[in-house]
Amino acid sequence: MNNDCWYKDVCNQECTPSCIRYLEMSYLIANSDIPYVLQNPPKLEATVDYDKYVRLQEIKDNIVEFVSSGSNLLICSNTTGNGKTTWAIKLLLKYFNDIWAGNGFRVRGKFVHVPTLLLKLKDFNNPLTEDEKNRLLNSDLIVWDDIASTGLSQYDYSQLLSYIDQRILSKKANIFTSNAVDPQDYEKAIGIKLTSRIVNTSEIIVFEGKDRR
Repeated sequence: MNNDCWYKDVCNQECTPSCIRYLEMSYLIANSDIPYVLQNPPKLEATVDYDKYVRLQEIKDNIVEFVSSGSNLLICSNTTGNGKTTWAIKLLLKYFNDIWAGNGFRVRGKFVHVPTLLLKLKDFNNPLTEDEKNRLLNSDLIVWDDIASTGLSQYDYSQLLSYIDQRILSKKANIFTSNAVDPQDYEKAIGIKLTSRIVNTSEIIVFEGKDRR
């Protein structure tokens, strides 16, 4: 029995090491950089954000259409710890669940913690590989977590703008999470052009719930 299997509570097939469903999902998730503790995200219960949860569930139910149409989503709140990242990962995992069959060895989605990416982009002794750059540009869906959390240097700005701009122009789907709500706060942190790319192309969902951590 694979105790970490995503389907263990609903699958009625014999559990074997050669289960294609498990192997395909394992590959997708292993190459997504989703943090291990969030690979099986907790159940979230809506309080003041009930209507937002309903909308997110609609997107989740139609996630393949969301991705294939190159849609963008911004989940934001002035409060930390109220489910933004968890919801973004739930959407990414639902996409994997819907497209795993016959996927083979294609990387289809990525979780990117933006502050960590920015540090990596400046590590000139260990630069991003061409494969890593290609995945940032061409994965079907990317979760850009914690964007606009800090100000950007000119180098940070040019790099982040390049990746996000090319994805939007190529109709590649993106989910952004942020602790900024006011567009002026985005402009201060990440500049006018990047703010325009994110805010003006995304459906925006603002959480008002309290920190649950």
